[in-house]
Amino acid sequence: MIEQDNLERLIGRKLTEKELRTIAWINSWEKETSGTVAHLIKTAYLNGRLDKSLNSKE
Repeated sequence: MIEQDNLERLIGRKLTEKELRTIAWINSWEKETSGTVAHLIKTAYLNGRLDKSLNSKE
């Protein structure tokens, strides 16, 4: 399940109405499927932070 508060914290802003509808739609999927999407979002965020950190030290 994708939680609105967690996603907004990760992206650094409030979700738009369209994004909220999309998240509600994804959360209506089977738990395993929506959990996979949530995991991909978090992993991409963490990888982006790591990449930014590594590139700023060059």
